[in-house]
Amino acid sequence: MPRSFSGHRFRTARRAAGLSVHDVAARVGRTCWSLYAYERGTAQPPIPVADALADAVGQPLVALLADDSKAAAA
Repeated sequence: MPRSFSGHRFRTARRAAGLSVHDVAARVGRTCWSLYAYERGTAQPPIPVADALADAVGQPLVALLADDSKAAAA
């Protein structure tokens, strides 16, 4: 089952954790612009970065992944 990082799920988790883009960017060593691109879906983070983003918002990585097969079927 193909899966990719979900910017929408990440943004939702970040907000639920009470963190700003600046907070998460500082924790994972990325720029705010990179995080905005991940949230908008215009860029996909490398796996180690995606894992760090999940840790930063207190979620398992799998919670931030979208099922691409469902999107392709629609």
